[in-house]
Amino acid sequence: MMTMSFGEIIEWTGALPEHVDATRIVTNVTIDSRQTMRNSLFIALPGTRHHGHEFVADAWQAGATAMVESTFGLSGGPLLRTDNPLRAMDDIMRQMILARHIHIVGITGSVGKTSLKELATAVLRTRYDTGLSHGNYNTAIGLPLSFFGESDMMTHFVAEMGMRQRGEIQYLTEIAPPEVAAISNIGPSHLEQLGSMAEIQAAKGEILEGLVQGGTAVLNYDDVRVRELGEKTGHRVLWYGHHAHCDLRIIASQIENWHTRIELENDRGRWRVTLPWIGAHHGSNVAAALLIGEVLGISLPDGIRGIENVDQERSRIRPITMGQMMLLKDVYNASPVSMKAGIDVLKSFPGRKVAVLGDMLELGTAEMQSHWEIGQYAQDHADLVVAIGPRSHMIAQGAGSVGQHCETLEDAFQLLQQILRPNDVVLLKASRGMHFEDLARWLEDWGGPQ
Repeated sequence: MMTMSFGEIIEWTGALPEHVDATRIVTNVTIDSRQTMRNSLFIALPGTRHHGHEFVADAWQAGATAMVESTFGLSGGPLLRTDNPLRAMDDIMRQMILARHIHIVGITGSVGKTSLKELATAVLRTRYDTGLSHGNYNTAIGLPLSFFGESDMMTHFVAEMGMRQRGEIQYLTEIAPPEVAAISNIGPSHLEQLGSMAEIQAAKGEILEGLVQGGTAVLNYDDVRVRELGEKTGHRVLWYGHHAHCDLRIIASQIENWHTRIELENDRGRWRVTLPWIGAHHGSNVAAALLIGEVLGISLPDGIRGIENVDQERSRIRPITMGQMMLLKDVYNASPVSMKAGIDVLKSFPGRKVAVLGDMLELGTAEMQSHWEIGQYAQDHADLVVAIGPRSHMIAQGAGSVGQHCETLEDAFQLLQQILRPNDVVLLKASRGMHFEDLARWLEDWGGPQ
């Protein structure tokens, strides 16, 4: 936990205290009253079903102080009143960053930003006490909650910055101004909300506008929309990708024995990395992470050592041995780019290849065409394609004779129990809203064909 006193919180936010001992040290910061304890700071935020104000009495009972809106009606327990508790929480994070001179790495992109966040953290931890945004905590709520929970000795923080509309990444850079900013790629994720690829590009580009003076952008030269942003920015840019122009070039990337062997090149020579994750697409993430490290004083050999020791459990694609078959579990999220990357991983394994694919959400006008194209891609790389969900009937159509469609997870589970056989390799991939983690659990409990 990052150490702070209630007095510092009052100073940083301008909140009006009631019955608060300013000298006390905060034990934790939470938006969930069930996680409160003595000297917790409970931030009462509005939710989709309930307002945090409804749980202030519960927080008091646990010994916590509640940060509430100025108009909150109750009194009698420790309160910090402010016009906007969310803004106040974000102000606390920003003031702690400034006061402690914490170096911020900001990462965004349509696909791969979470993997890049993990790899960049592994590189920086070879030398620095480094924290990171946890899971999908990449919003104005999630970033501070991750930040406050980190070590009080933290010197660097890797912040994944997500968005669903214009202005959100700009706001996140105001909370956590990045010294280094990376954009992995720009694709049609969130096309439904933003309406055009130009709008998505502009929204992702806000991270470059938020760079501190003298900051560095680490950008994917292979992605034309990222390249356009980099060519316009006034900040220093380091490029990674396959082109000769890049500061760190990807020469080769291939899967071998549950690892990915990656060969890189720069003007100082060639570098080989053995990443304990599977997926040739990780070559770009590895190159980006190493460049981020170099900007912040990590040599390439040290950065490579950090990557080669990254936790295998942090990989998005989790290989699970299930009886006599293999399950490739990738249920976190999906877009056309990440779907193809997952199918490429499936293709690299021996045995009959079964792609179990679900709906990709938030694609807007590109929805039908994108699902059909994924079906066609899967047809060329898999032996069987099982498509699940209302949108995925287009995946089944695109997959032609190898495609089958199921409306529900339950229907798909029954089908898979009938068609799977020993030595199959099965990929599970869909957007988070499809709840493929349930299907994965059912398959693991089943144990595969005997």
